[in-house]
Amino acid sequence: MIRPADIRCYAMALPDVVEKPHFRLPGFRVADKLLAHLERGDAHAIVCVGQAEAETAAADQPDVYEEVWRSGRIFVGLRVDLAKVSEERMQELIEHAWRNRAPKRLVADYDRR
Repeated sequence: MIRPADIRCYAMALPDVVEKPHFRLPGFRVADKLLAHLERGDAHAIVCVGQAEAETAAADQPDVYEEVWRSGRIFVGLRVDLAKVSEERMQELIEHAWRNRAPKRLVADYDRR
């Protein structure tokens, strides 16, 4: 099972990520844009990947992933069941969320390393 400390480690390893509460829950941001946060109880996290990736993941593994929408019309991200996702996949999702939210120049700098 992925623990909150694991998510913190994955997120904080990426450039310019800061930990900042999101509605009193642990959240991670880049350029003041939310990229991931834990939900109450630490059983799930929401990662701010692109809508197409979220749709695909939720369709392929509905027991692990669920699309999150606010008011039924504003796409938020992908809810991940931390007991069912692999460490490798969670790291990948955190990086995809970072790439989705980080400024383009920061992503380009990261890719040049």
